[in-house]
Amino acid sequence: MNAINEVDLAFVVDTTGSMGGFIAAAQRQMIGMIAEVSRAADVSIRVAVVQYRDHPPQDTLVYRVAPFSADLSRAKQAIEALHAGGGGDGPEAVLDGIVAACGELEWQPHSRRLAVLVGDAPPHGTGGAGDAFPHGCPCGETVESATAKAEEARVTVYALGLTLWATESFTRIARFTGGECFGAGQGADAVERVKQLLSTEFGHLELDRAVLEAWNATDMFSTDAAAMKLGRTCGEVAASVARLSARRLIGSRAPAAACETCT
Repeated sequence: MNAINEVDLAFVVDTTGSMGGFIAAAQRQMIGMIAEVSRAADVSIRVAVVQYRDHPPQDTLVYRVAPFSADLSRAKQAIEALHAGGGGDGPEAVLDGIVAACGELEWQPHSRRLAVLVGDAPPHGTGGAGDAFPHGCPCGETVESATAKAEEARVTVYALGLTLWATESFTRIARFTGGECFGAGQGADAVERVKQLLSTEFGHLELDRAVLEAWNATDMFSTDAAAMKLGRTCGEVAASVARLSARRLIGSRAPAAACETCT
């Protein structure tokens, strides 16, 4: 089953004029992340790009979505085509970009879903200086509602806040979804963290395939029975069940409790 090792990675990128000094470095970091992540484990990866700017009258482009592609050269071309321009006030349509990524991209049903937010300014309505929409983004979203949509879509957000100004709100966005925020100059750290995540989750595919097969073979799955059959510990099988459940490859029709002697 190919779905067992699917990873969907979406970049959500600020392309307003203030990103002019950052966009080339951000492009290099995103392309580097694709290369590194694709080597982190035996994964089947697709990449999408969502660029965001701002609401009128600050800009006529709020966001634009480039759909998922398994052709990584095509994804790199989409990233290389990004250019900075437009925008008006300081804060940007960050929340629109996140919501568009979660709701408009066609995520695979069982993939590990990751979004990497890249920008230098906070969302509207979060206290940023010079905010043309200080009472909130025209889209009606807040950090809390946008991240709730990400959680509902099972998307974990990692963020690269390219200025201290963006760090506070980007940190909240990332942490609310179970991700992390990294500052300017920490692009390599962000890549390493995502690599570690995928190595942990996809580093036991042989076991996960065997556990999935055992799960599908019975209506009364037992962790200890599966462990005995597979020659593994109950702890290893329980961890596999957790990984498979997180991507909804298995349901909750039977308990998967570890036995008392094999944890």
